[in-house]
Amino acid sequence: MYFRKQVLYNDRRYIMRITNQMMQNTAKRTGIPLQQNTLLDIMNKSSSSTGGMLPSVGTTKSSTNAFLEKINSESRKELKEAAESLSDYAAKLAEDGEGSLFAKAEASKDTSELVEHIKGMAQAYNNTLKHLNGSDSGLERFYRQELNSYLTEHADALKKVGVTKKKDGGISIDEKTLKAADIDSLKAAFGSSSGFSSKAGFVGGRVAESAKVSSASILGGYNSSGRDFWNSFTQNMYNFWG
Repeated sequence: MYFRKQVLYNDRRYIMRITNQMMQNTAKRTGIPLQQNTLLDIMNKSSSSTGGMLPSVGTTKSSTNAFLEKINSESRKELKEAAESLSDYAAKLAEDGEGSLFAKAEASKDTSELVEHIKGMAQAYNNTLKHLNGSDSGLERFYRQELNSYLTEHADALKKVGVTKKKDGGISIDEKTLKAADIDSLKAAFGSSSGFSSKAGFVGGRVAESAKVSSASILGGYNSSGRDFWNSFTQNMYNFWG
């Protein structure tokens, strides 16, 4: 039993090392700023908690059931839905070309649709962050740190259109300033050239995918198909922008 636990532990370290290398390589290619703490550092801090992504071998049936119940809770469903909403709103704001929100606003000189999408993105961001803040998962703490770093990175452009960072890391909107902002300022804050919407939206998609697959990976975690499922997810979860 000890040997099996040691092998699984080493395998987990190997997987985390590979994903960290993938993350750093991708960051260099895309210019995405990443936290100095590695994913493995964060996971190690929560290794003694059942809030991690995988339960340890040797846990009792009752503790495993409690863990699976937590994963399948309503909160997980709400996290998935909030993160999907964040990804959808952000993708619309990051679109370019004819038919995009910014193209239509420039043609009509009306920013009301843009404003509504920005407000929707902010609400979805805050809902996502609320669930991430309440999570014991090292992976989800990692995603939370990334989202927080994007708000900090783009703080100046966002502030010009009335968007600031709250103490809990969420988004606060001065609606009067947002509605009065010109199209160029809105584009600098949320358009494709900014990068904020693209980055936040991508992480939102990763959070939603993580919430969706975590139950399946744990349910099958003690057989070969479960390990293959988990390994496939971890090897691709940080393949930023394909």
